[in-house]
Amino acid sequence: MARTPDHQVVVLTSEGQRRLAVRAAWLATELVPRLAHNQDGWASGEYERAVSELARLTRILGQAMTTHELPPEDPGIVELGDEVVVEFAAGGTERYLVVDPIEAPLDDVRVSVESPLAQALIGRRVGEQVEVNAPAGRYRCRILTTGRYQTAVPSGSKTSPSRPRPPG
Repeated sequence: MARTPDHQVVVLTSEGQRRLAVRAAWLATELVPRLAHNQDGWASGEYERAVSELARLTRILGQAMTTHELPPEDPGIVELGDEVVVEFAAGGTERYLVVDPIEAPLDDVRVSVESPLAQALIGRRVGEQVEVNAPAGRYRCRILTTGRYQTAVPSGSKTSPSRPRPPG
């Protein structure tokens, strides 16, 4: 069975954590101060949303752990924080990164652990075919590779990233 941390804990990739921290810093140093000086009603609502988002990001980042802090991965089994390559029935392949919902909107590669695709993949093994119950209908895909996502290694580092690549 796939190991996932307590669902109360937010688990982020290092890159996701960095990108959310950048957003929080921008909110705190640029957007919130700028909106605080604007006095019209529309900006007031925008100000409240920005302050709320900043508070939420600050709370999440203060409690979050990274995928590097998770127990060692179970090789060949899809888990939170894994990069997964799947092949669809039509023959195309796609690469996805299974992440916490807070990180999913950061790009098109990240897919929320709560999404139908991730729910179908979590706990399954490389080589298995899974059926996804998506809002647009059911479809099947086969897991080609999976492994804990590693961000790019800074130059000069002796370790290399272990990111599965789509075939071809």
